[in-house]
Amino acid sequence: MSVNQNQNEESRIGWMISLTFWILLFIAASLFAAVVLAPRYLSYLNLRNEYLTNQVQLVSLENQVEYLKEIAHSLENDPEFRSEVARIDFDATSPGEERIAVEPDHALDVPEWNPHLKASVTSRAWYIPMLGVLSENQKVRSSILLTAAVIIVLAFTFLHESQTPQLETVTRSTRNLFSVLLSRYQVCDEHLEDDEC
Repeated sequence: MSVNQNQNEESRIGWMISLTFWILLFIAASLFAAVVLAPRYLSYLNLRNEYLTNQVQLVSLENQVEYLKEIAHSLENDPEFRSEVARIDFDATSPGEERIAVEPDHALDVPEWNPHLKASVTSRAWYIPMLGVLSENQKVRSSILLTAAVIIVLAFTFLHESQTPQLETVTRSTRNLFSVLLSRYQVCDEHLEDDEC
C-alpha cells in the first residue's frame, strides 16, 4: 500500500469518526431536549387549547348578548311582538284563534345557556400521549437521560482523533472478517476455472 493511499484511508476514517461523533452528540442532545422540553410543551398545548375554548365561548356569549339585546329592543318598541311573547308565556289565546304547533327550535323561547358547558376546539394530536409519558413518568425520563449520558461518554471516549489508529485497526479487521465470510458464498463465473475461484 502506498503512502498516498494510506493517507487517503486515514483521512476517510478520520472523517467518518468525526461524523459519527457529531451524530452521536446530536442524538444525545435530542434525547436531553425531549426530556427537558416535553413538560413545557405539554403545558403550552393545554393552555392553548383552554385559550381557544375560551375564545369560542366568548364569541358564543357575545352572540347571545346581541340576540338578547335585539329581543329587549323588540319588547320595548314593538307592541305586537310584546303581546305575542306574553301570549306564549301565559299560554293565552284569543277567541276564535287557531294555534299551529311548531317545533321547539322555531318557538320564540330564549335559548338556554349552560355556563359550565365548554366546547372542545382542538382535537388531540397524536404525540400528546408521548409528551405525557415524557413529562410524568420518572422512570422513562431517567432512562432517557441515562442513555444520553452514556452516548456522550462513549462519543468522547472512543470517537476522538487520538483513537484513529485503534479504530482504523478495528475497521480493517471487521472489513477483512466480512470479506472472508462473504467470499465463502461468492459464485465463480462459469468461464473461469475452478482453481481460480
